[in-house]
Amino acid sequence: MRKDTPLIEALAQAHMLPLWDRYMTLLTRKPAPIDEPMQWSWSILLGLIERAAAEVGMGDAERRVLLLSHPAFAPHPYTTSNLSAGVQILEPGEHADSHRHTVAALRFVLEGEGAVTWVDGKRCDMAEGDLILTPAWCWHEHRNEGQRRVVWFDGLDLPLAAHLRAMFLEFGGRGTVPEQIGDAVLRAGALPAGGAEAFTRYSPRYRYEGLAIDAALSALAPSADGSRQLRYTNPVTGGPVMPTLDCYALRLRAGAATRAFRSTSNAVVVVAKGAGQSRVGDKRIAWHKNDVFTLPHWNWVSHTAEEPDSQLFLMTDRSLLEATGYLRTEYET
Repeated sequence: MRKDTPLIEALAQAHMLPLWDRYMTLLTRKPAPIDEPMQWSWSILLGLIERAAAEVGMGDAERRVLLLSHPAFAPHPYTTSNLSAGVQILEPGEHADSHRHTVAALRFVLEGEGAVTWVDGKRCDMAEGDLILTPAWCWHEHRNEGQRRVVWFDGLDLPLAAHLRAMFLEFGGRGTVPEQIGDAVLRAGALPAGGAEAFTRYSPRYRYEGLAIDAALSALAPSADGSRQLRYTNPVTGGPVMPTLDCYALRLRAGAATRAFRSTSNAVVVVAKGAGQSRVGDKRIAWHKNDVFTLPHWNWVSHTAEEPDSQLFLMTDRSLLEATGYLRTEYET
């Protein structure tokens, strides 16, 4: 390289860049999400669910899922930073064969009953309001043994796994998933020798019944703003159900706004019950049962119910941000 080569050109030839001309682009004064809050209303989703069920067979779909894709992330089908979501449809008698992947996932049942998810050999019945976990690299398959269509919310850490280039997928077969340690733990109520390590990573309680969550929320004393919040936790560690997917149930008092906050964590919200509205940044979102909407990071957020006992399910990446030291939360005074 010639000594009289301009510095910028010399750096480029060496596959280097100067920091000084892009310092405030790389290190911003505050978080800057690229996505605006977005809502998918059940009134629109239901029509598309009907069409997908009628027009797309399981032989073609493998998983009949409608992805909730935010245009800010195009062409990637992401819902918000670190989180992807969709709605999955299973008609009576249908079966989605087993597979496993490094992406962590969960299911929150929106409507119907009679479906079953098998997770590493453990049967998890699916009823409205239930949360079913399919942690990273756990075998899972779905069957509808009932007489009604079952629809559930799918949540995944797909954007994170894709960014880390840590994607693995393996297919099983129908009914071939072996019983794993999780079922033994729940039956015995104690950890077998050498089994603790797996359950520091994720919860062995793959199914969290909606009725039990409702009862627990009712037993809670309300906070100052009238809301009641529960965190779904790993019964072994007391921490989040999975390292990258941290889940909460929030019950609201009609007419009372929750204390506004903003956080570096992101969330996808499912309306489990009732109706109301949420302030997310500069946007007002009016919501009803089974609607889905996003809470992109560093937007001021407050929720107000319009019906008694309105309830939200929140899938967040809060535990991921906390574990890596990037979590910061502020509250309005």
